[in-house]
Amino acid sequence: MTFFNDPDLAGPPASALRVRAMNAADSAGVAALMPHLGYPSTEADIVARLQALLAWPDNAVFVAEQEEKIAGLCQIHGVRLIASNGYAEIATLVVHSDCHRRGIGTRLLEQALSWAQDRRYERVRLRSGVQREPAHRFYENRGFLRQRASYAFELTLPQNESASLPVMPRASGA
Repeated sequence: MTFFNDPDLAGPPASALRVRAMNAADSAGVAALMPHLGYPSTEADIVARLQALLAWPDNAVFVAEQEEKIAGLCQIHGVRLIASNGYAEIATLVVHSDCHRRGIGTRLLEQALSWAQDRRYERVRLRSGVQREPAHRFYENRGFLRQRASYAFELTLPQNESASLPVMPRASGA
């Protein structure tokens, strides 16, 4: 489904671009993208994170593949709330800097919006660092509105050495 035309194309469009679900074989290419967001990661980090997040419901990771290389990535997950109908949140959207303004981010965003719509979410949110003004323009050009300004509070928890990633709790009686 096409949600919008891409107003920001500057270079040649991404030829033979394929957007699909990420799999473990994509981990090296995805690890190479993470520094573009400021999050250096190893291939092993990516494999472990993908395995953990796909074990939880309402999570998806999509990659944009061009000429057999990973050019971009989008992660989206559902947020179910008691206080409202919840929303889907784009947790990561990154395109390799050599591939900007070719429609890759737009294609990834469309895939994420279709995913959210298929799961009956009414809203899609994302967060973007205040220093990322070009990204803000990208989102606004696609209909996203700046909403509430807020602070992110974070607490680092002590880690059990035997538990490297959170495990999804089992329902009682299962």
